Amino acid sequence: MHISTLVDDVQKVLDNLSAEHGEFSLAMLYNVSTLNASYSWNLIVSAHWTDEMGKVETTHLIAHALHDGMDTENQTAISRVTVLKTTDPFVLDMTFLYPAVSPGAGVPVSQVTAGDVSEGSGFIFYSKRSTSKEG
Repeated sequence: MHISTLVDDVQKVLDNLSAEHGEFSLAMLYNVSTLNASYSWNLIVSAHWTDEMGKVETTHLIAHALHDGMDTENQTAISRVTVLKTTDPFVLDMTFLYPAVSPGAGVPVSQVTAGDVSEGSGFIFYSKRSTSKEG
């Protein structure tokens, strides 16, 4: 597996989910290792629609979308799907500190520092400050 094919596959899945359900506040691949890691990637997502849908249902939906929309070789690179509330400190920090210039750009970050996380690397697909009623 080459990291660029993983990023491309995940991008397509996220674009389809966004078109069907609404935009993401945060969508990123995260790994405690390097940007070139071939396994143990965590897909982290947050959106108003995921808040409404709930963690369990959203995780199930995204896992199926990844299974159906990715090459088999890339599926094994993702070990976890994490759904966070739009009010989670990690989401708030990421959307403030790492705003993606254009949605879906797959911007690489070689040192993630947000919330209680200060290690690892990732690719940010969507990072947009929440404009919820809560503030």
